[in-house]
Amino acid sequence: MAKDLTERMDEIAEDYSLKPVPQEKRVGWLATFVVWLAYNVVIGDMATGVALGSSLDFKTALLALFIGDILLLVVMGLTGYVGARTGLASMPLFRFTAGRVGTYVASAIIAFTSTGWFAVQLGFFGQIWAQYLPLSAPILAALGGILMMTTALVGFKGLRWLSNVSAIPLLLFILLGLYMSLRDVGVANLMAFRPGAGVISGLAVGISTVFGSWAVGAAIMPDVSRYAKPEFWKILGVWAGALFLGHFLLPIAGIAFALVLGTWDFGQISLYIGRVALGSGIIGAIVISLAQWTTNDNNLYSASLAANNIVETKKWRIALVLGIVGTLAGYGGMVNLFVNYMVLLGTVIPPMAGLLIADYLLVPALGFRRDYNLSEISYDRVPVVRWTALVAWGLGILVAFVTPGVAAVNGLLTTLVVYALLTYMTEARQSVGQPAR
Repeated sequence: MAKDLTERMDEIAEDYSLKPVPQEKRVGWLATFVVWLAYNVVIGDMATGVALGSSLDFKTALLALFIGDILLLVVMGLTGYVGARTGLASMPLFRFTAGRVGTYVASAIIAFTSTGWFAVQLGFFGQIWAQYLPLSAPILAALGGILMMTTALVGFKGLRWLSNVSAIPLLLFILLGLYMSLRDVGVANLMAFRPGAGVISGLAVGISTVFGSWAVGAAIMPDVSRYAKPEFWKILGVWAGALFLGHFLLPIAGIAFALVLGTWDFGQISLYIGRVALGSGIIGAIVISLAQWTTNDNNLYSASLAANNIVETKKWRIALVLGIVGTLAGYGGMVNLFVNYMVLLGTVIPPMAGLLIADYLLVPALGFRRDYNLSEISYDRVPVVRWTALVAWGLGILVAFVTPGVAAVNGLLTTLVVYALLTYMTEARQSVGQPAR
């Protein structure tokens, strides 16, 4: 009985985590848009707007959002295209780019980071529902973890199902929230608002905040884009629409509602939007929770894909283990501990996106062959270490830490340039007397 159940679960949860998604399993642009829209509709994006609005005048905050989202569109459009063209998730792609050692490092970082975000979102879930149910926030966080594990266990099929159910209500939630906020505060007052000193000191830091809020997503975009058809301009258009609705309008609504309430407390703001836009605190809490769910199952989904790159077993089993770990961490109050570390990872992770763009798009465009056998990603078929990738990644991180301006962009561009230069130097030398690989 147990064996039959396991085999049935293996069949349902087949997600091609370590091999290319077959062309017949790819989905059209509308199904892709629904998943990516739900991926973008995250309550944390409203928190990004609150952080910007508490530190910058509205015009500067709007400019930071615009520039940051344009940068995200370019980077995530390119990494998304890599995933769609190859059909592989991000960590298998790193096997070819960074070798066994490099991909272990990348996989561990993504698995830890994404599981941590899963736990943080559970903390928010518990805080919201503790106001309505006679249970403590930690208990509710644990119950939320059990709920949100279900769709991640099934894989992309689960993400698509949940997104189909929730994307339209979430989109209406955004539009209603923005309309009500602009009506209450007034466009003129919004444009004229100038806050006191805050944690974001200027435009460059504001752009870094916007970009950093999706830094991990930029590196792991292939996890969800591998099910899309490899048509670059459609991918860019679909992602632009999802990014605009989720990561541009929602932060603006967060800023405006913060002005209406006269507080920058994120918990109060998120619940107040639900009450005003939807007429009921309970309904608002449900919609907010759906927004968390559609993002949080993606967190666990990506964490399990990354860990599956190290431990080769059925992905749903890894998702179950990481879901339990994340649920326990959410119960233990990780929401209060993880934010500062995520700021650090926002500097470390963007160069990973740079490596994917450089190896699969830039270097081939410069004339260097990349004839990887994407169907054979066994570790005995890839190098133990690719020093060019690790050096470029390390220098990108170093530059991000020590240079002024938008740290994430500095690190990513450095990785791109250094990797291209090292490839030109090493592969040109090798071609004289020996093969490049």
